[in-house]
Amino acid sequence: MPAMQGLAAPTMESELRALALAALLTPACAAYARFASRRLRPGLPRLAALSPTFPVFVYLPCMFCSLHLRLFSTFFHTWLATNKLVLLALDLGPLHPSLPLLPFLLSAGLPIKVRHDPSRQPASSNQPPPPPVAEFLRPCARSALLLCCLAAAYPYAAGWLPVYALHYLYCVQIFLTLDLVLSSAALGAAALLGGGAAMERQFSAPLAVASLGGFWGRQWNLMAVDLLRASAYEPVRARWGRDAGVVAAFLMSGILHELLYWYMTLRRPTGEMLLFFLSQAAFQIAERWARAAGLWRPPKPVAYLLVTAFMVVTISEMFFGPFVRAGTDVRLTEETRALVAMVWTAAKRLIRTSGVVSR
Repeated sequence: MPAMQGLAAPTMESELRALALAALLTPACAAYARFASRRLRPGLPRLAALSPTFPVFVYLPCMFCSLHLRLFSTFFHTWLATNKLVLLALDLGPLHPSLPLLPFLLSAGLPIKVRHDPSRQPASSNQPPPPPVAEFLRPCARSALLLCCLAAAYPYAAGWLPVYALHYLYCVQIFLTLDLVLSSAALGAAALLGGGAAMERQFSAPLAVASLGGFWGRQWNLMAVDLLRASAYEPVRARWGRDAGVVAAFLMSGILHELLYWYMTLRRPTGEMLLFFLSQAAFQIAERWARAAGLWRPPKPVAYLLVTAFMVVTISEMFFGPFVRAGTDVRLTEETRALVAMVWTAAKRLIRTSGVVSR
């Protein structure tokens, strides 16, 4: 696989400097957005007032050299924060000027969903109650442990595993990494907000896939799903129907992933991300039509096998392909192994130090 070109190697100093700057700019922009939205009515006046924050969030990922940090900055800032502020300008989405300052800042800058005002939740909502904060500890510990195991296994597995099996492990790694980071963000936010804050999970068994509609709508990256629903699906569905809303949501997701490709590779987008998500929209619509016509009702084990195989093949060919050709997978694996080695070294030093002290 080719080595990645064009992006400098990360150093501890460069990444800490970028993290510090992001930690200052993100709450500053969010505080300004709250200040402006409390004084301006929803619509064009509020959107115009919030628009100076958008270039800041678009630029933040460019400060990082680590691909992991660029990925998460793209997700946290360029995707979620910008989308939340656009929805705020229209008086939609999870942000509202009436939120207290700290919950507003955390909700704007992190992929969390905080419920402080039950009256804003529809009475007809059939969503399960948000889990207690303690339940985020389990996914954090599980994901950290399994990521360490994957990082240790990659050097031995990469040489003999079939491509699709290796790419399935990439899917598992993406889920574990996102779950670890998002659960950690929820834990940190809950600690800052105290016991009155209820956090919602961002995943619901995404590795057990029996339906395309279930995976994209109810299992995978639920914060992004909520924002895509509010910003693309609902407005288009209200005018042109359900299928057009599905296409609009996947179209927006495809454009955002093309932007992610540029951030991660510094190469011109190829359109393959867009093609992947539009194909997922088409197959999801076809699946629903076939189910309604009684043509697609396999037993659950068969559905799990077929849909998982379909997802792995399409992700491998259309989603991972551009990143693999750019060498992104190699660099991400190297970064993961370096991080695991650093954590392992620190843990051994801590154990040795505690042993010396106990003597």
